[in-house]
Amino acid sequence: MKTGELGFAVNNTEPKLTYDYIFSNFYKIIALFYLFMRYFTCFLLASLLFSCNNNSNEKHVFTSGSLTDLVRDTLWIEKDINTQWLGTDFTYLEKDGKSVLGQFNGHRLLLYDVETGDLLSAQSFKEEGPNGIGSFISGSLISQDSMLFLSSGKQLIVADHGGKVLTRHDLPAHENTVRGSSHYATFVHNPIYLKGNNVTVTDVPFVLKAPMLEYEDWLLQYNMQTGEERYVRFPFPEKYEGFLDDSEFCHYSHAYSESRKEHYISFAADDKLLCIKDGKSYWVDAGSNKTMEFLRGTTEKSGEYIVFNPNPESSQYGTLQYSPWHQVLVRAAKLSVGSEHKVENRSFIVLDKSLTKTAELAFTSNEFSSLGFFTPHGFYLKLAQQESDDKIGYAKIILPGME
Repeated sequence: MKTGELGFAVNNTEPKLTYDYIFSNFYKIIALFYLFMRYFTCFLLASLLFSCNNNSNEKHVFTSGSLTDLVRDTLWIEKDINTQWLGTDFTYLEKDGKSVLGQFNGHRLLLYDVETGDLLSAQSFKEEGPNGIGSFISGSLISQDSMLFLSSGKQLIVADHGGKVLTRHDLPAHENTVRGSSHYATFVHNPIYLKGNNVTVTDVPFVLKAPMLEYEDWLLQYNMQTGEERYVRFPFPEKYEGFLDDSEFCHYSHAYSESRKEHYISFAADDKLLCIKDGKSYWVDAGSNKTMEFLRGTTEKSGEYIVFNPNPESSQYGTLQYSPWHQVLVRAAKLSVGSEHKVENRSFIVLDKSLTKTAELAFTSNEFSSLGFFTPHGFYLKLAQQESDDKIGYAKIILPGME
């Protein structure tokens, strides 16, 4: 018989686990168990830390690069002889079991096949008469079975897809307030939102005057059945006192998440987004990683009037778009203007559903438009350089978070 390293008796035969054997080696067994649990616990903690770090890295990966690298396909949309131009504000619909794209263009409702881009139908709307919608349309919405129009920035008109006006609603003018006179519009990309009988529309100023800095009723929620008016209230930040009478920096862009019941406001000279939910507001980072310079324009006298000239070299945040299918926000930024040919350097800043900034993708005004449209299948941008007058190309892009 000989003794092992830990003091156990070693024979050529297996030891018998008798009561005396276990009792005599009790403390040695406890020591072995303690060592085992110590190493096992260290291994378990290390595994958990490694897993957490990996998950954290995966959740906060930031993508930067060229937008052109994310182009997956091109959708060619037909332009008929009655259409002078095709914009970028298409609406995705499921109609009669078919996926279609709709656009209100030149007082016509155009419907296209989402797969082929072929024109399916064109319905004209009258300017005057019982079914007239007016000559100046400051905004429109294509819903599943109706059309909503903002006529001359003051009246909401509801019509069917066949061109028949169903109802008219005079929106509050606010003439006896510091606002002066409301102007309801979808410029710059402030979509109309419809839920049942409730419509959300934006009041967008042409220029920002000093008294308006105290005004908060910019976002109207109107019930078309009862006529009830409610507001999502927010003021312009104090810094815009430095941009009074500027026709560019008075604009804001609004987006809304139905699933989160949350509003998002992008101001032209702010790196952060204003978020409003249940009457409470907070700010999140949605700024460019590039240096931006916000430059006020100049004024000059023209006869009896004072004309404001925006600074073409200025940086500016533009449109804000939300995809209900992918729950991502896309914010456009004009970063700078190239010295040659005055090409704008732009980017899209992408935020995921947790409002975390996940990407900034660079492009120029010679490549894509700064406003696009979403479908369940991707984000589409109008190509700056077109190959034909008969069909207009829209690049299909898969942004980070849309895979």
